[in-house]
Amino acid sequence: MSNISKKVSEIMDKIYNSNGPFDATELEEELAQKLKVNFEDAYKKAALDLVDPENEIPSPGSIAAYIEELPEAEQSNALTIVNDWFDNLEN
Repeated sequence: MSNISKKVSEIMDKIYNSNGPFDATELEEELAQKLKVNFEDAYKKAALDLVDPENEIPSPGSIAAYIEELPEAEQSNALTIVNDWFDNLEN
Protein backbone atom coordinates (compact mmCIF):
# COMPACT_ATOMS: atom_id res chain seq x y z
CA MET A 1 0.00 0.00 0.00
CA SER A 2 1.46 3.34 -1.04
CA ASN A 3 1.48 6.46 1.06
CA ILE A 4 -1.61 7.88 -0.67
CA SER A 5 -3.71 4.75 -0.14
CA LYS A 6 -2.52 4.44 3.43
CA LYS A 7 -3.31 8.07 4.21
CA VAL A 8 -6.76 7.93 2.59
CA SER A 9 -7.54 4.76 4.54
CA GLU A 10 -6.43 6.38 7.82
CA ILE A 11 -8.53 9.48 7.14
CA MET A 12 -11.63 7.49 6.20
CA ASP A 13 -11.23 5.41 9.37
CA LYS A 14 -11.00 8.59 11.46
CA ILE A 15 -14.04 10.09 9.77
CA TYR A 16 -16.22 7.00 10.12
CA ASN A 17 -15.10 6.33 13.70
CA SER A 18 -15.57 9.93 14.79
CA ASN A 19 -18.53 11.09 16.78
CA GLY A 20 -18.06 14.58 15.38
CA PRO A 21 -20.70 16.82 13.85
CA PHE A 22 -19.81 15.74 10.31
CA ASP A 23 -21.70 13.39 8.01
CA ALA A 24 -19.10 10.76 7.12
CA THR A 25 -20.69 9.88 3.79
CA GLU A 26 -20.78 13.53 2.74
CA LEU A 27 -17.12 13.93 3.68
CA GLU A 28 -16.18 10.81 1.76
CA GLU A 29 -17.96 12.18 -1.31
CA GLU A 30 -16.32 15.58 -0.82
CA LEU A 31 -12.86 14.00 -0.79
CA ALA A 32 -13.72 11.92 -3.86
CA GLN A 33 -14.79 15.08 -5.68
CA LYS A 34 -11.59 16.85 -4.59
CA LEU A 35 -9.55 14.01 -6.05
CA LYS A 36 -11.67 14.05 -9.22
CA VAL A 37 -10.79 17.70 -9.85
CA ASN A 38 -7.07 16.96 -9.69
CA PHE A 39 -6.91 13.35 -10.90
CA GLU A 40 -9.80 12.94 -13.31
CA ASP A 41 -8.34 9.91 -15.10
CA ALA A 42 -7.88 8.02 -11.82
CA TYR A 43 -11.44 9.00 -10.84
CA LYS A 44 -12.83 7.74 -14.15
CA LYS A 45 -10.98 4.42 -13.82
CA ALA A 46 -12.31 3.97 -10.29
CA ALA A 47 -15.83 4.82 -11.49
CA LEU A 48 -15.65 2.07 -14.11
CA ASP A 49 -15.32 -0.44 -11.25
CA LEU A 50 -18.79 0.54 -9.99
CA VAL A 51 -22.06 -1.13 -10.91
CA ASP A 52 -23.55 2.20 -12.02
CA PRO A 53 -20.63 4.54 -12.85
CA GLU A 54 -22.95 7.26 -14.10
CA ASN A 55 -24.79 7.58 -10.79
CA GLU A 56 -22.32 6.40 -8.17
CA ILE A 57 -19.25 8.08 -6.76
CA PRO A 58 -16.12 5.95 -6.33
CA SER A 59 -14.60 5.88 -2.88
CA PRO A 60 -11.47 7.92 -2.20
CA GLY A 61 -9.68 4.63 -1.53
CA SER A 62 -10.56 3.34 -5.01
CA ILE A 63 -9.39 6.57 -6.59
CA ALA A 64 -6.16 6.42 -4.55
CA ALA A 65 -5.47 2.93 -5.88
CA TYR A 66 -5.40 4.34 -9.41
CA ILE A 67 -3.37 7.37 -8.32
CA GLU A 68 -0.73 4.86 -7.20
CA GLU A 69 -0.21 4.04 -10.89
CA LEU A 70 0.86 7.63 -11.57
CA PRO A 71 4.41 8.98 -11.31
CA GLU A 72 5.80 9.62 -7.84
CA ALA A 73 5.45 13.41 -8.19
CA GLU A 74 1.72 13.11 -8.87
CA GLN A 75 1.30 10.72 -5.97
CA SER A 76 3.07 13.24 -3.76
CA ASN A 77 0.74 15.96 -5.03
CA ALA A 78 -2.27 13.77 -4.21
CA LEU A 79 -0.93 13.18 -0.71
CA THR A 80 -0.59 16.93 -0.20
CA ILE A 81 -4.15 17.51 -1.41
CA VAL A 82 -5.54 14.83 0.92
CA ASN A 83 -3.55 16.09 3.90
CA ASP A 84 -4.57 19.71 3.30
CA TRP A 85 -8.22 18.73 2.91
CA PHE A 86 -8.17 16.78 6.17
CA ASP A 87 -6.25 19.49 8.03
CA ASN A 88 -8.91 22.01 6.99
CA LEU A 89 -11.61 19.72 8.39
CA GLU A 90 -9.94 19.59 11.76
CA ASN A 91 -9.65 23.39 11.99
